[in-house]
Amino acid sequence: MARTERLLTQEELSGDVFLARDVSMLEKGRREPSGGAIRFLAERLTAVPGYPHPRAGGDSRLFLEFSAAQAWDERNYQAARRLSQLAADAALVEQDPTGWWELSFMAAACLRRLHDYPACIAEAERLAQHPLAAEGQPLRPQAEALLATACQGAGRLPEAVSHARRALDIGVLLRLNADQLIEVYQALIAALSESGLQEEAWGHCQALLLPLLEAASDAQTAGKGFWAVGNVAFRRGDTAAGLRYHARAGFLLNPDTDLEAWAAFNRSSAAMRLAEGLHDTATSRLMDHAETALSVLGGTEEDLLENLHSRGRWHQLSGNHQSAVQILTDVYARRAALSPQGAAEVALHLGLSRAALGEMSTAVQMLEDSAKAFFNAGALDRADHAARLASQARAGAPVGLTARTGT
Repeated sequence: MARTERLLTQEELSGDVFLARDVSMLEKGRREPSGGAIRFLAERLTAVPGYPHPRAGGDSRLFLEFSAAQAWDERNYQAARRLSQLAADAALVEQDPTGWWELSFMAAACLRRLHDYPACIAEAERLAQHPLAAEGQPLRPQAEALLATACQGAGRLPEAVSHARRALDIGVLLRLNADQLIEVYQALIAALSESGLQEEAWGHCQALLLPLLEAASDAQTAGKGFWAVGNVAFRRGDTAAGLRYHARAGFLLNPDTDLEAWAAFNRSSAAMRLAEGLHDTATSRLMDHAETALSVLGGTEEDLLENLHSRGRWHQLSGNHQSAVQILTDVYARRAALSPQGAAEVALHLGLSRAALGEMSTAVQMLEDSAKAFFNAGALDRADHAARLASQARAGAPVGLTARTGT
């Protein structure tokens, strides 16, 4: 922490403008600072003798760092990226390469939040190849985990698995703390599960991740972990375990702490339940939560389309295939905003409803498109499933919703 590094008390930092308890609440994340407060505190910290001062007329590195962190907390990732890049430049001027790496990592993480996966991959690869993140160095697992999640979003699942495995191997070797390991395990089991390697993912959950989650001190971190475990359980067909772990995640995740994560959890949980044919009040409530949160957050196009996808699935399971086709056709027309495997899921479900309406030639085309997209992404089990459905539709056999359609 910048204050303790400079051997300042909260009273000394607050000066005549704040109370010491105000500084304490800011440090604990219980109060959001104004722009003026950020500048005042940064100037107080920068003025301490022996620490770098900004160039004349320029903002201090601390001010840029604090502003970037505040923009991140406010989910303004464009601003957070710009400010963290400026802070990284300032760190280079101060000859602080580690500070430069960490701030550049934050800028790359902003790209992932903005769903610009190709740019995120390019920047994360550059950071992973930097001498500070050479094999076996503490920064390397962070870069590899970011690469894993970005590759997954880009539909490059084999690469995602490879990076996540590397992150875990290095993280265990370096004895990362529990919270850091939880993040690495989440990246790994998500990549494995979406690639169809369910049993390997479940083995990591049972043997390693769940014991860490049971001992986790931070509710949000534990909640995200149980969410990930529940996803794996659903994908391997263990609906009871999926419901159990998602219930624990829902209890721990707090919208007041992180509305974006809470919205994503509700969206994901609804999709998982629909994939299991759970067309009930609890699923409807999750969909409503996700849509309400999105209206507050003003999320991305991908967030909106995923919510609409679930609405289409809801109509499909209700037997209202006309409405399902109308919604899913709109989503599929905008599929460029989705991950490749996400677009493949939409094509699969659209094909099923087209088949239910007797539009077999269109259904075959959609199911074949789904199989191809899954295959290209590396989700081979999903590709096989879509290809089998396409063959049934082409032969004129009924293509119903009795088989698990996944998500």
